[in-house]
Amino acid sequence: MKILIGFRNCVYADYIGYCLSMKGHEVKVVDSGMDIVHLLFFQNWDIAIIGAHVSYYNGLEILDKYRKYYHEKEMKALGNIAPKTRIYIANSFYDKESLRQAKNLGAVDYFVVPQDTDEFLNQVLKESSL
Repeated sequence: MKILIGFRNCVYADYIGYCLSMKGHEVKVVDSGMDIVHLLFFQNWDIAIIGAHVSYYNGLEILDKYRKYYHEKEMKALGNIAPKTRIYIANSFYDKESLRQAKNLGAVDYFVVPQDTDEFLNQVLKESSL
C-alpha cells in the first residue's frame, strides 16, 4: 500500500513510517500541511494518516479541502468518483468536537496518539483492507 503520513511531530511520524515500511508498504512522511495537500491532490495514496495539528493547514482543513476537491471532480465528470485515499486523523488528545468534525468530513477514523504503535498501525491497516 502507498501511505502518506503527515504529523507535526517528525520523530513520531518517522517512526510510524519506518514501522510501515518494514511491513512492506511504500511510505512518504511530511510535516507541512502544504506538502500534505499537494501530495493528496497530485498523487494516488491508499491511506493518509494526518495529524490534527500540522503547519499551515490543520488536519480537519486538509480533510475538508480533499472532500471538496473530489466533489468538484465528481460534478465535472457527472459520475460517482469516490475519494480513493482513506484518511485517518490523529491527535495527541481526545477532543470530542474534532472527532465529530473529522467523521462528518469523511475521515475513516480518529486516533489519539501516541498509543501503542503496533496496535494503532494494525487497526489502520485492518480498517483499510475492508
